[in-house]
Amino acid sequence: MGNNILKYLFIIIVIGLIGFGTYKMLQNDKQENHPVIDQTSTVNTIQTDLRLAICNFDSINPYLSNNRNVQEISRIIYEPLVTLNEAYKLEYCLAEEIAKTDELNYVIKLRKGVLWQDGSEFTANDVKFTMSIIKESGINTVYANNVRAVASLEYIDEYTVKMTLSEPVDFFEYQLTFPILSQKYYEGQDFATTEKNLAPIGTGIFKIESVDSNIIKLGQNEIYWNTEKRPMAKEININLYGSAGELYNAFKNGEIDLVDVKIANVQDYIGSIGYKRIEYKSRDYDFLVLNTASEVLSDGAVRKALSKIIDKNNIVASCLGSGYIASNFSLDMGNWLYTKDLNVQPNPEEATQILANAGWEYKNNKWRKKVEGKTLELTFTIGVNGNHATRLKVAENIKTQLANVGIDVSVRELNHESYSASLENRNFDMILTGITCGYSPSLKTFFGQGNLANYSNQQVSEIMNVIANTSDENALYENYHKLYDIYLEEVPYIGLYRNTDVVIYNQSLVGNIKANAFNLYGNIEKWYRQ
Repeated sequence: MGNNILKYLFIIIVIGLIGFGTYKMLQNDKQENHPVIDQTSTVNTIQTDLRLAICNFDSINPYLSNNRNVQEISRIIYEPLVTLNEAYKLEYCLAEEIAKTDELNYVIKLRKGVLWQDGSEFTANDVKFTMSIIKESGINTVYANNVRAVASLEYIDEYTVKMTLSEPVDFFEYQLTFPILSQKYYEGQDFATTEKNLAPIGTGIFKIESVDSNIIKLGQNEIYWNTEKRPMAKEININLYGSAGELYNAFKNGEIDLVDVKIANVQDYIGSIGYKRIEYKSRDYDFLVLNTASEVLSDGAVRKALSKIIDKNNIVASCLGSGYIASNFSLDMGNWLYTKDLNVQPNPEEATQILANAGWEYKNNKWRKKVEGKTLELTFTIGVNGNHATRLKVAENIKTQLANVGIDVSVRELNHESYSASLENRNFDMILTGITCGYSPSLKTFFGQGNLANYSNQQVSEIMNVIANTSDENALYENYHKLYDIYLEEVPYIGLYRNTDVVIYNQSLVGNIKANAFNLYGNIEKWYRQ
């Protein structure tokens, strides 16, 4: 009897272990194939539709649209050869490998097994077709500059193309972020006028289901090549609005989940409660160029002293307000190679000591220095575009800050033609200007040959050469750090500020919601509503 009890007990234990093992296997399979749900949610609270918006819609075809909202949303429908992550670091997408064979030639291996949303296969013909749209169709596309330097594209085989440039481009791979369209889908059609532009197919994580005058409906792309990205959302409704006012009212009424806004005072339109916001650094960067070839500013001690006097936070608070942030360098918008804080805190006492150590003397309310029998004075002119009211205010602020330590500065308002000529000819002491930063970490504008500041340094030239000819991350980190150290010491430029953009989203939207200037929807597969 006792033996039978032990036997039954043993059988029960074995069955229990098998059952538990099966349960764990099922759980692991579930976790591997489906995004993890936020632990604060329950299955009953999850809503699997997302609601986005486009204001002043023109076309959902990214090559025919000049609408920023369309360009942002198109990233989840169409895909590029390469994409960028949250830190603006390059990641392969439809390209599987890119080999730089020399400074002008790139061989691109394409990803196999990618299907268009109609089930046809993605091949090199699609890349060639897309390139012809940009280069040869005559349409005015926002992607034209991406391939400006591409002289030719050669079809090697079904999954390989070769691009030849007309001139070297630092970090050229970063230009390959334009969306690829299907050659077969458009075959025999006039690209600019065909009705197929109403709902083009892509290879992205979502596909267009329908388009009407009020709404664009997207559904999951069930044949998406990246099985690790299975979105929580089953569908996305993109509401179309005729004005920003309509869009903001819709958001305020809870009809939209997320909006990217360009206005700093968005709370004036929708209030300040009931939503969350993310402020991120934009690509618009303003800075002061110091002409290192001029008689006085050729003195590195003078340039370094100026950097210790100018208070960027004071400029933002006094002249700019919300929607701007102090900025120190073109890459500080979040680039993965900006790994060192270049912030220089204002310290007028240290600045005056730097000048004194370099032989400058403050006497009779003037800084003077004798060089080869000639008396030099710290007197400068800041050139600024007179049509740019904000920069005029900033220039006057800088003038006041420098005057406080005895440096005499005048602000010279230039018309557009004179301003452009001054920049081109390097005809200035200092000039206040700005650029829209590229996505790549290239610093050619600032340190390359013919740079804005007339800056020349043999070590910097060597570093720039290494940077242009390596893809090794450790080498890049090391050389960018060297460059940063020289920049802080030599100061050919003084970074001032950059614009910020804002994403606002409904409190019911759940997920790791982040945003940068390249992509608002980088991890949309993890988003859902509750």
